Amino acid sequence: MGIGRLGRGRDTVWLALAGIVVSLFFWIWLKLVGFVIGPSDALILSEFPVARDVVSQLLRALFAVGTAIAAIRYLDVPSPLDWMEVRPPDVWDLGYILLGVFLLIIAALGSNILIQNVLGLERTMDGASLSNAVLWSRVGTLLLLVGPAEEVMFRGIIQRSLRDVIGRWPAILFAGGLFGFLHIGIAATAPGDMLWLVALSLLGVILGWVYERTNNLVVPALAHGSFNSLTTALPLLLG
Repeated sequence: MGIGRLGRGRDTVWLALAGIVVSLFFWIWLKLVGFVIGPSDALILSEFPVARDVVSQLLRALFAVGTAIAAIRYLDVPSPLDWMEVRPPDVWDLGYILLGVFLLIIAALGSNILIQNVLGLERTMDGASLSNAVLWSRVGTLLLLVGPAEEVMFRGIIQRSLRDVIGRWPAILFAGGLFGFLHIGIAATAPGDMLWLVALSLLGVILGWVYERTNNLVVPALAHGSFNSLTTALPLLLG
């Protein structure tokens, strides 16, 4: 199915199902990577927590980018970078990067206050606590690897392809919902955790909106990576 033939109803269903399946396999891949080289009881690199976490984040990014490359080849996109709208950011784009980070922080902070302080719901942690050394390494890997790679997959492929057949906002909401699903934790099943997934979907919607406003995938990629790095670094700096 070439990209030029998108637009029929069956293509909409096919693309939506493909996005769901890819997100599901991404989730399974993350859980498998976490089992083998996760933060606790790692099967390999158990004595090297920083190296273990860097490899884990690299594998996360490689899956997302590899999936995007496979999708582009299957869809027979003639100019992938042009189609995904990848270009150096200009001054206007830099402003939207800052706006995106600001909106992500407000949405995450507001959602956390609503869930825990207003509704009084607890959130559980899925996984072991991480050392400061690992967290500092994540400041770099989240900025350079995870944020951009996930944007290539969720915004550059899923949202971009669906935009052609169902329009901008349905594509933004669908890709944002899949982005929230990606963060489901096996052990995190409290009501507060479920609402937090809705909040994460909202973050995906914000990133999708920034993408559509700028028509530049680099903008949500940098906003996503910067937000992840900033929220990881701040507790270390303030602690």
